[in-house]
Amino acid sequence: MTRVAFKVSCLLAVIAGGACVGTVGDVKTTSTGEPAGTAGTMGTAGTTGNAGTTGNAGSVATAGTTGSAGTTDPAGTAGTGDSGGTTGNAGTTGTAGRGGTTGTAGSAAGATGRGGTTGAAGSAAGATGTAGRGGTTGTAGTTGSGGSSVHGDGPCDVYAAAGMPCAAAYSMVRALSNNYTGPMYQIRTGSSASNTGSGGTLKDIPMTADGYADTAMQDTLCSGTLCTVALLYDQTGNGNHLPVAKAGLTNGGANAGMDDFESSATKGSIMINGHKSYSLYMAAREGYRIMKVGNKVPTGSAAQSIYELADGNHSGTQCCWDFGNVTTNPKTYADMNTLFFGTAFWGKGAGAGPWFMADFEAGVWAGGAKIGDPGWGGLNDSHPVNNNNPSLKVPFAFGVLKTSSSEWTLRGADAGSATSIMTSYKGAMPKPISNQGAVVIGVGGDNSNNSWGTFYEGAIVAGYPTDATDLAVFNNIKAVGYTR
Repeated sequence: MTRVAFKVSCLLAVIAGGACVGTVGDVKTTSTGEPAGTAGTMGTAGTTGNAGTTGNAGSVATAGTTGSAGTTDPAGTAGTGDSGGTTGNAGTTGTAGRGGTTGTAGSAAGATGRGGTTGAAGSAAGATGTAGRGGTTGTAGTTGSGGSSVHGDGPCDVYAAAGMPCAAAYSMVRALSNNYTGPMYQIRTGSSASNTGSGGTLKDIPMTADGYADTAMQDTLCSGTLCTVALLYDQTGNGNHLPVAKAGLTNGGANAGMDDFESSATKGSIMINGHKSYSLYMAAREGYRIMKVGNKVPTGSAAQSIYELADGNHSGTQCCWDFGNVTTNPKTYADMNTLFFGTAFWGKGAGAGPWFMADFEAGVWAGGAKIGDPGWGGLNDSHPVNNNNPSLKVPFAFGVLKTSSSEWTLRGADAGSATSIMTSYKGAMPKPISNQGAVVIGVGGDNSNNSWGTFYEGAIVAGYPTDATDLAVFNNIKAVGYTR
Protein backbone atom coordinates (compact mmCIF):
# COMPACT_ATOMS: atom_id res chain seq x y z
CA MET A 1 0.00 0.00 0.00
CA THR A 2 1.13 3.62 -0.39
CA ARG A 3 2.62 5.24 2.68
CA VAL A 4 3.01 8.87 3.72
CA ALA A 5 6.52 10.29 3.61
CA PHE A 6 8.96 8.88 6.12
CA LYS A 7 6.83 5.78 6.87
CA VAL A 8 8.95 2.72 6.61
CA SER A 9 7.67 -0.81 6.94
CA CYS A 10 8.08 -1.44 10.59
CA LEU A 11 10.08 -3.84 13.01
CA LEU A 12 8.75 -5.74 14.78
CA ALA A 13 30.44 -46.58 32.49
CA VAL A 14 30.36 -44.48 33.95
CA ILE A 15 28.53 -47.75 33.30
CA ALA A 16 27.77 -49.85 36.34
CA GLY A 17 28.54 -52.97 34.25
CA GLY A 18 29.02 -55.74 36.76
CA ALA A 19 31.92 -58.01 36.02
CA CYS A 20 30.67 -61.52 35.41
CA VAL A 21 33.41 -64.04 35.29
CA GLY A 22 33.74 -66.34 32.28
CA THR A 23 34.15 -70.08 32.84
CA VAL A 24 37.25 -72.07 32.03
CA GLY A 25 36.93 -74.50 29.12
CA ASP A 26 37.50 -78.27 29.39
CA VAL A 27 41.05 -79.10 30.41
CA LYS A 28 43.17 -81.04 27.91
CA THR A 29 46.18 -83.08 28.88
CA THR A 30 49.57 -81.92 27.58
CA SER A 31 52.20 -84.18 26.10
CA THR A 32 53.81 -84.58 29.53
CA GLY A 33 50.45 -85.47 31.08
CA GLU A 34 50.28 -82.36 33.21
CA PRO A 35 46.97 -80.52 33.19
CA ALA A 36 46.98 -77.03 31.77
CA GLY A 37 46.31 -75.77 35.26
CA THR A 38 43.45 -74.35 37.20
CA ALA A 39 42.27 -71.03 35.79
CA GLY A 40 43.21 -68.03 37.84
CA THR A 41 40.42 -66.17 39.49
CA MET A 42 39.97 -62.87 37.68
CA GLY A 43 39.74 -59.55 39.46
CA THR A 44 37.12 -57.07 38.47
CA ALA A 45 37.63 -55.71 34.96
CA GLY A 46 38.23 -51.97 34.61
CA THR A 47 35.06 -50.01 34.24
CA THR A 48 34.53 -48.07 31.07
CA GLY A 49 31.90 -46.05 29.24
CA ASN A 50 29.30 -48.53 28.07
CA ALA A 51 32.03 -50.49 26.30
CA GLY A 52 32.06 -54.21 26.76
CA THR A 53 35.34 -55.69 27.96
CA THR A 54 36.42 -59.11 26.84
CA GLY A 55 39.26 -61.41 27.74
CA ASN A 56 40.79 -64.38 26.05
CA ALA A 57 42.43 -66.67 28.54
CA GLY A 58 46.07 -66.80 27.57
CA SER A 59 45.73 -63.98 25.01
CA VAL A 60 44.22 -60.53 24.78
CA ALA A 61 40.85 -60.21 23.16
CA THR A 62 40.03 -56.93 21.49
CA ALA A 63 37.19 -55.08 23.17
CA GLY A 64 34.21 -53.83 21.18
CA THR A 65 35.29 -50.79 19.21
CA THR A 66 33.66 -47.40 19.07
CA GLY A 67 31.10 -47.23 16.32
CA SER A 68 28.14 -45.08 15.49
CA ALA A 69 25.33 -46.45 17.61
CA GLY A 70 25.05 -46.44 21.38
CA THR A 71 25.09 -50.21 21.98
CA THR A 72 27.86 -52.54 23.10
CA ASP A 73 29.63 -54.73 20.55
CA PRO A 74 29.31 -58.36 21.49
CA ALA A 75 32.65 -59.84 22.51
CA GLY A 76 34.20 -62.59 20.41
CA THR A 77 34.32 -66.14 21.72
CA ALA A 78 37.68 -67.33 22.98
CA GLY A 79 39.19 -70.66 21.91
CA THR A 80 38.88 -73.74 24.11
CA GLY A 81 41.44 -76.12 25.59
CA ASP A 82 44.87 -74.60 26.07
CA SER A 83 43.45 -71.26 25.00
CA GLY A 84 41.43 -71.08 28.21
CA GLY A 85 37.77 -70.78 29.00
CA THR A 86 35.07 -69.16 26.91
CA THR A 87 34.75 -65.42 26.96
CA GLY A 88 32.24 -63.85 29.32
CA ASN A 89 29.45 -61.73 27.92
CA ALA A 90 30.20 -58.20 26.75
CA GLY A 91 30.85 -56.03 29.74
CA THR A 92 32.76 -58.79 31.63
CA THR A 93 36.27 -60.20 31.48
CA GLY A 94 36.95 -63.93 30.96
CA THR A 95 38.93 -65.86 33.53
CA ALA A 96 42.60 -65.99 32.67
CA GLY A 97 44.40 -69.35 32.68
CA ARG A 98 47.51 -69.65 34.81
CA GLY A 99 50.17 -67.75 32.98
CA GLY A 100 47.57 -66.10 30.80
CA THR A 101 46.78 -62.38 30.63
CA THR A 102 43.63 -60.55 31.41
CA GLY A 103 41.57 -58.99 28.68
CA THR A 104 42.10 -55.39 27.75
CA ALA A 105 39.54 -53.07 29.26
CA GLY A 106 37.22 -51.48 26.70
CA SER A 107 37.72 -47.82 25.94
CA ALA A 108 35.20 -45.17 26.85
CA ALA A 109 33.45 -44.08 23.72
CA GLY A 110 32.58 -40.54 22.66
CA ALA A 111 29.10 -39.11 22.56
CA THR A 112 28.04 -41.24 19.62
CA GLY A 113 30.20 -44.34 19.92
CA ARG A 114 28.95 -47.88 19.57
CA GLY A 115 30.29 -49.84 22.49
CA GLY A 116 29.15 -47.32 25.07
CA THR A 117 28.30 -43.66 25.08
CA THR A 118 29.51 -40.90 27.29
CA GLY A 119 28.25 -37.51 28.25
CA ALA A 120 29.88 -34.29 27.27
CA ALA A 121 33.37 -34.25 25.85
CA GLY A 122 33.92 -37.98 26.51
CA SER A 123 34.25 -39.71 29.88
CA ALA A 124 37.36 -40.42 31.84
CA ALA A 125 39.41 -43.53 31.07
CA GLY A 126 38.27 -46.84 32.48
CA ALA A 127 39.98 -48.11 35.61
CA THR A 128 42.71 -50.73 35.35
CA GLY A 129 41.50 -54.31 35.83
CA THR A 130 42.94 -56.58 38.52
CA ALA A 131 45.04 -59.47 37.24
CA GLY A 132 43.96 -63.08 37.88
CA ARG A 133 46.37 -65.61 39.36
CA GLY A 134 49.23 -65.86 36.97
CA GLY A 135 47.66 -63.23 34.74
CA THR A 136 48.92 -59.74 34.06
CA THR A 137 47.03 -56.55 34.71
CA GLY A 138 44.57 -55.53 32.04
CA THR A 139 45.14 -52.31 30.12
CA ALA A 140 43.08 -49.36 31.27
CA GLY A 141 40.45 -48.08 28.86
CA THR A 142 41.30 -44.92 26.95
CA THR A 143 39.41 -41.66 27.14
CA GLY A 144 36.48 -41.37 24.74
CA SER A 145 36.25 -38.73 22.09
CA GLY A 146 33.49 -36.81 20.38
CA GLY A 147 31.64 -35.56 23.48
CA SER A 148 29.70 -32.32 23.00
CA SER A 149 29.76 -29.03 24.84
CA VAL A 150 27.53 -28.65 27.87
CA HIS A 151 25.66 -25.46 28.68
CA GLY A 152 22.51 -24.55 30.52
CA ASP A 153 18.95 -24.08 29.36
CA GLY A 154 18.10 -21.01 27.32
CA PRO A 155 14.86 -19.22 26.42
CA CYS A 156 14.06 -21.72 23.66
CA ASP A 157 14.15 -24.52 26.22
CA VAL A 158 11.66 -22.57 28.32
CA TYR A 159 9.32 -22.18 25.35
CA ALA A 160 9.75 -25.84 24.34
CA ALA A 161 8.76 -26.94 27.84
CA ALA A 162 5.58 -24.89 27.41
CA GLY A 163 4.85 -26.68 24.12
CA MET A 164 5.65 -23.66 21.95
CA PRO A 165 8.93 -24.12 20.09
CA CYS A 166 11.16 -21.34 18.84
CA ALA A 167 10.82 -21.04 15.06
CA ALA A 168 13.88 -18.80 14.68
CA ALA A 169 16.37 -17.66 17.33
CA TYR A 170 19.43 -15.43 17.11
CA SER A 171 22.22 -14.12 19.33
CA MET A 172 25.85 -13.10 18.96
CA VAL A 173 26.24 -13.47 22.70
CA ARG A 174 25.12 -16.91 23.93
CA ALA A 175 23.38 -20.18 23.14
CA LEU A 176 19.60 -19.88 23.38
CA SER A 177 19.02 -23.63 23.65
CA ASN A 178 20.92 -26.42 25.41
CA ASN A 179 20.60 -28.47 22.21
CA TYR A 180 22.44 -26.00 20.01
CA THR A 181 26.15 -26.66 19.38
CA GLY A 182 26.71 -24.86 16.07
CA PRO A 183 28.40 -21.52 15.35
CA MET A 184 26.96 -18.30 16.74
CA TYR A 185 27.55 -16.08 13.71
CA GLN A 186 29.83 -15.58 10.74
CA ILE A 187 32.25 -12.71 10.29
CA ARG A 188 33.82 -11.23 7.18
CA THR A 189 37.47 -10.25 7.63
CA GLY A 190 39.00 -7.71 5.25
CA SER A 191 35.60 -6.03 4.98
CA SER A 192 34.52 -2.38 4.87
CA ALA A 193 32.04 -0.13 6.66
CA SER A 194 29.83 -0.14 3.55
CA ASN A 195 29.95 -3.83 2.69
CA THR A 196 26.67 -5.08 1.21
CA GLY A 197 27.61 -8.76 1.38
CA SER A 198 30.67 -9.60 -0.71
CA GLY A 199 34.46 -9.95 -0.62
CA GLY A 200 36.79 -10.57 2.26
CA THR A 201 37.17 -13.91 4.02
CA LEU A 202 34.31 -15.62 5.84
CA LYS A 203 34.88 -17.26 9.22
CA ASP A 204 32.37 -18.91 11.56
CA ILE A 205 32.58 -17.92 15.23
CA PRO A 206 31.83 -20.98 17.38
CA MET A 207 30.73 -21.10 20.98
CA THR A 208 32.74 -22.04 24.02
CA ALA A 209 32.00 -25.24 25.93
CA ASP A 210 29.69 -23.36 28.27
CA GLY A 211 27.69 -21.71 25.50
CA TYR A 212 29.12 -18.25 24.83
CA ALA A 213 30.62 -16.77 21.67
CA ASP A 214 34.33 -17.51 21.25
CA THR A 215 35.39 -13.88 21.04
CA ALA A 216 39.04 -14.77 21.68
CA MET A 217 39.03 -16.46 18.27
CA GLN A 218 37.22 -13.50 16.75
CA ASP A 219 39.69 -10.99 18.21
CA THR A 220 42.57 -12.92 16.69
CA LEU A 221 40.88 -13.08 13.29
CA CYS A 222 39.96 -9.40 13.35
CA SER A 223 43.34 -8.10 14.52
CA GLY A 224 44.60 -5.58 11.97
CA THR A 225 41.55 -5.80 9.73
CA LEU A 226 37.94 -4.58 9.61
CA CYS A 227 35.38 -7.27 10.42
CA THR A 228 31.65 -7.20 9.73
CA VAL A 229 28.84 -9.63 10.56
CA ALA A 230 28.08 -11.64 7.43
CA LEU A 231 25.49 -14.09 8.82
CA LEU A 232 23.43 -14.66 11.95
CA TYR A 233 22.89 -18.37 12.55
CA ASP A 234 19.43 -19.59 13.49
CA GLN A 235 19.87 -21.61 16.68
CA THR A 236 16.65 -23.61 16.34
CA GLY A 237 17.95 -26.03 13.73
CA ASN A 238 15.36 -24.73 11.26
CA GLY A 239 18.01 -23.13 9.06
CA ASN A 240 16.56 -19.61 9.05
CA HIS A 241 20.00 -17.96 8.91
CA LEU A 242 20.03 -14.20 8.27
CA PRO A 243 22.32 -12.52 5.70
CA VAL A 244 22.43 -8.76 5.09
CA ALA A 245 19.14 -7.23 3.89
CA LYS A 246 18.56 -6.21 0.29
CA ALA A 247 16.99 -3.14 -1.32
CA GLY A 248 13.33 -2.31 -0.81
CA LEU A 249 10.93 0.47 -1.75
CA THR A 250 12.30 3.96 -2.25
CA ASN A 251 9.42 5.61 -0.38
CA GLY A 252 10.63 3.85 2.77
CA GLY A 253 13.25 6.56 3.18
CA ALA A 254 16.37 7.96 1.56
CA ASN A 255 18.29 4.66 1.64
CA ALA A 256 15.48 2.08 1.65
CA GLY A 257 15.81 1.49 -2.08
CA MET A 258 19.44 0.41 -1.70
CA ASP A 259 21.05 -2.72 -0.28
CA ASP A 260 21.93 -2.54 3.39
CA PHE A 261 25.38 -2.67 4.98
CA GLU A 262 26.69 -5.41 7.24
CA SER A 263 27.14 -4.31 10.85
CA SER A 264 30.49 -4.09 12.60
CA ALA A 265 31.53 -7.31 14.33
CA THR A 266 33.64 -5.52 16.94
CA LYS A 267 31.35 -2.87 18.41
CA GLY A 268 28.94 -3.13 21.33
CA SER A 269 31.26 -5.16 23.58
CA ILE A 270 29.67 -6.42 26.82
CA MET A 271 30.35 -8.95 29.56
CA ILE A 272 28.04 -11.87 30.26
CA ASN A 273 28.71 -14.41 33.00
CA GLY A 274 32.38 -13.47 32.92
CA HIS A 275 32.66 -13.77 29.13
CA LYS A 276 33.49 -10.94 26.74
CA SER A 277 30.91 -10.79 23.96
CA TYR A 278 29.95 -8.59 21.05
CA SER A 279 26.36 -7.55 20.45
CA LEU A 280 24.86 -6.88 17.03
CA TYR A 281 25.54 -3.13 17.13
CA MET A 282 23.64 -1.59 14.22
CA ALA A 283 23.69 1.82 12.59
CA ALA A 284 21.15 3.26 10.15
CA ARG A 285 21.04 1.39 6.83
CA GLU A 286 22.09 -1.86 8.47
CA GLY A 287 19.78 -4.87 8.61
CA TYR A 288 19.46 -8.63 8.11
CA ARG A 289 16.66 -10.71 6.56
CA ILE A 290 15.64 -13.81 4.66
CA MET A 291 13.57 -13.33 1.51
CA LYS A 292 11.57 -16.56 1.67
CA VAL A 293 9.08 -18.13 4.05
CA GLY A 294 11.14 -19.31 6.98
CA ASN A 295 11.09 -22.94 8.02
CA LYS A 296 8.40 -23.36 10.73
CA VAL A 297 7.92 -19.58 11.03
CA PRO A 298 4.19 -18.80 11.64
CA THR A 299 2.15 -17.83 8.58
CA GLY A 300 -1.37 -16.55 8.04
CA SER A 301 -3.30 -15.98 11.25
CA ALA A 302 -1.26 -18.50 13.29
CA ALA A 303 -0.36 -17.39 16.80
CA GLN A 304 3.11 -15.97 17.25
CA SER A 305 5.27 -14.57 20.03
CA ILE A 306 8.49 -12.55 19.87
CA TYR A 307 10.92 -11.76 22.65
CA GLU A 308 13.91 -9.47 22.35
CA LEU A 309 16.72 -8.07 24.50
CA ALA A 310 18.09 -4.75 23.24
CA ASP A 311 20.11 -1.72 24.38
CA GLY A 312 17.89 1.20 25.32
CA ASN A 313 20.88 3.54 25.33
CA HIS A 314 21.49 2.96 21.61
CA SER A 315 18.11 3.26 19.92
CA GLY A 316 16.78 5.12 16.92
CA THR A 317 14.22 7.86 16.46
CA GLN A 318 12.85 6.93 13.04
CA CYS A 319 11.34 3.99 11.22
CA CYS A 320 11.97 1.17 11.68
CA TRP A 321 14.19 -0.94 13.90
CA ASP A 322 12.13 -4.14 13.80
CA PHE A 323 12.54 -7.80 14.68
CA GLY A 324 10.01 -10.33 13.51
CA ASN A 325 7.82 -11.64 10.70
CA VAL A 326 7.69 -9.75 7.37
CA THR A 327 7.04 -10.12 3.66
CA THR A 328 9.38 -12.20 1.52
CA ASN A 329 9.68 -9.33 -0.97
CA PRO A 330 11.02 -6.00 0.35
CA LYS A 331 9.72 -4.22 -2.74
CA THR A 332 6.09 -4.86 -1.86
CA TYR A 333 3.87 -3.83 1.04
CA ALA A 334 2.28 -6.59 3.10
CA ASP A 335 1.22 -7.24 6.67
CA MET A 336 4.02 -7.31 9.23
CA ASN A 337 4.15 -8.79 12.71
CA THR A 338 7.27 -7.37 14.30
CA LEU A 339 8.51 -6.00 17.61
CA PHE A 340 9.69 -2.40 17.16
CA PHE A 341 12.12 -0.72 19.57
CA GLY A 342 12.85 3.01 19.62
CA THR A 343 10.76 6.13 19.08
CA ALA A 344 8.88 6.95 15.90
CA PHE A 345 6.13 9.17 14.53
CA TRP A 346 3.10 7.17 15.66
CA GLY A 347 2.40 5.27 18.90
CA LYS A 348 3.82 6.69 22.12
CA GLY A 349 4.43 5.33 25.59
CA ALA A 350 5.31 6.96 28.90
CA GLY A 351 8.15 9.45 29.11
CA ALA A 352 10.57 10.10 26.29
CA GLY A 353 11.15 6.51 25.17
CA PRO A 354 12.45 4.34 23.72
CA TRP A 355 9.51 1.96 23.84
CA PHE A 356 8.72 -1.53 22.65
CA MET A 357 5.84 -1.29 20.19
CA ALA A 358 4.18 -3.40 17.49
CA ASP A 359 4.82 -2.73 13.81
CA PHE A 360 1.89 -4.31 11.98
CA GLU A 361 2.50 -2.17 8.82
CA ALA A 362 0.91 1.20 8.14
CA GLY A 363 1.55 2.25 11.72
CA VAL A 364 3.47 1.49 14.89
CA TRP A 365 1.35 0.74 17.97
CA ALA A 366 2.22 1.28 21.63
CA GLY A 367 -1.18 -0.19 22.53
CA GLY A 368 -4.83 0.04 21.56
CA ALA A 369 -7.38 -1.48 19.22
CA LYS A 370 -9.05 1.58 17.68
CA ILE A 371 -8.38 5.23 16.90
CA GLY A 372 -8.04 7.23 20.09
CA ASP A 373 -6.99 4.35 22.33
CA PRO A 374 -3.86 5.00 24.41
CA GLY A 375 -0.87 4.03 22.30
CA TRP A 376 -2.83 3.98 19.03
CA GLY A 377 -0.30 4.07 16.18
CA GLY A 378 -2.16 4.14 12.89
CA LEU A 379 -1.12 6.61 10.19
CA ASN A 380 -2.47 10.17 10.29
CA ASP A 381 -4.63 9.62 13.37
CA SER A 382 -4.55 10.94 16.91
CA HIS A 383 -1.80 9.36 19.00
CA PRO A 384 -2.56 9.57 22.72
CA VAL A 385 0.14 8.38 25.08
CA ASN A 386 -0.06 4.92 26.64
CA ASN A 387 1.29 5.48 30.14
CA ASN A 388 1.32 1.73 30.75
CA ASN A 389 4.08 1.35 28.16
CA PRO A 390 7.33 2.10 30.05
CA SER A 391 10.22 4.12 28.71
CA LEU A 392 13.22 1.76 28.60
CA LYS A 393 16.33 3.90 28.21
CA VAL A 394 18.33 1.22 30.01
CA PRO A 395 21.28 -1.01 29.02
CA PHE A 396 19.20 -4.18 28.86
CA ALA A 397 15.62 -3.65 27.69
CA PHE A 398 13.35 -6.70 27.45
CA GLY A 399 10.25 -6.77 25.25
CA VAL A 400 7.53 -9.26 24.27
CA LEU A 401 4.91 -9.13 21.50
CA LYS A 402 2.26 -11.87 21.35
CA THR A 403 -0.41 -12.10 18.64
CA SER A 404 -3.30 -14.31 17.61
CA SER A 405 -6.09 -13.88 15.11
CA SER A 406 -8.09 -11.86 17.64
CA GLU A 407 -5.77 -10.57 20.38
CA TRP A 408 -2.37 -9.04 20.97
CA THR A 409 -0.24 -8.44 24.06
CA LEU A 410 2.67 -6.04 24.45
CA ARG A 411 5.02 -6.26 27.47
CA GLY A 412 8.32 -4.76 28.58
CA ALA A 413 10.79 -4.47 31.46
CA ASP A 414 14.27 -3.42 32.50
CA ALA A 415 16.21 -6.71 32.60
CA GLY A 416 18.87 -5.06 34.71
CA SER A 417 16.73 -4.27 37.73
CA ALA A 418 13.07 -5.33 37.40
CA THR A 419 11.66 -8.48 38.93
CA SER A 420 8.45 -8.48 36.89
CA ILE A 421 7.29 -7.57 33.39
CA MET A 422 4.84 -4.73 32.81
CA THR A 423 1.91 -5.40 30.47
CA SER A 424 1.52 -2.35 28.25
CA TYR A 425 -1.55 -3.64 26.44
CA LYS A 426 -3.68 -6.76 26.09
CA GLY A 427 -6.77 -6.74 23.96
CA ALA A 428 -8.22 -6.77 20.47
CA MET A 429 -6.05 -6.48 17.37
CA PRO A 430 -6.01 -3.04 15.71
CA LYS A 431 -6.18 -4.72 12.27
CA PRO A 432 -6.41 -8.23 10.83
CA ILE A 433 -3.08 -10.04 10.79
CA SER A 434 -1.59 -12.22 8.05
CA ASN A 435 1.92 -13.42 8.83
CA GLN A 436 4.06 -13.55 5.68
CA GLY A 437 6.75 -15.84 7.12
CA ALA A 438 10.06 -14.09 6.34
CA VAL A 439 12.35 -12.85 9.13
CA VAL A 440 14.01 -9.47 9.63
CA ILE A 441 16.28 -7.73 12.16
CA GLY A 442 16.97 -3.99 12.07
CA VAL A 443 14.79 -2.79 9.19
CA GLY A 444 11.14 -2.82 8.14
CA GLY A 445 9.39 -5.10 5.72
CA ASP A 446 9.94 -2.64 2.84
CA ASN A 447 13.56 -2.16 3.98
CA SER A 448 12.80 1.03 5.90
CA ASN A 449 16.30 1.49 7.28
CA ASN A 450 16.53 4.95 8.86
CA SER A 451 16.71 3.71 12.44
CA TRP A 452 19.31 1.88 14.53
CA GLY A 453 19.75 -0.19 17.66
CA THR A 454 21.65 -2.95 19.47
CA PHE A 455 20.39 -6.54 19.38
CA TYR A 456 21.56 -8.96 22.08
CA GLU A 457 19.21 -11.90 21.59
CA GLY A 458 15.69 -12.79 20.54
CA ALA A 459 13.39 -15.43 19.09
CA ILE A 460 10.21 -15.87 17.08
CA VAL A 461 7.99 -18.47 18.73
CA ALA A 462 5.16 -20.56 17.29
CA GLY A 463 2.38 -19.99 19.81
CA TYR A 464 0.92 -17.58 22.33
CA PRO A 465 2.75 -18.19 25.64
CA THR A 466 1.35 -17.42 29.07
CA ASP A 467 2.62 -14.51 31.13
CA ALA A 468 4.28 -17.10 33.39
CA THR A 469 6.30 -18.36 30.42
CA ASP A 470 7.29 -14.79 29.57
CA LEU A 471 8.54 -14.37 33.12
CA ALA A 472 10.51 -17.63 32.96
CA VAL A 473 12.28 -16.36 29.83
CA PHE A 474 12.91 -13.01 31.51
CA ASN A 475 14.41 -14.72 34.55
CA ASN A 476 16.57 -16.92 32.32
CA ILE A 477 18.06 -13.78 30.81
CA LYS A 478 18.63 -12.16 34.18
CA ALA A 479 20.30 -15.29 35.55
CA VAL A 480 23.15 -15.30 33.01
CA GLY A 481 24.36 -11.90 34.16
CA TYR A 482 24.48 -9.37 31.34
CA THR A 483 26.75 -6.48 32.35
CA ARG A 484 28.67 -3.66 30.69
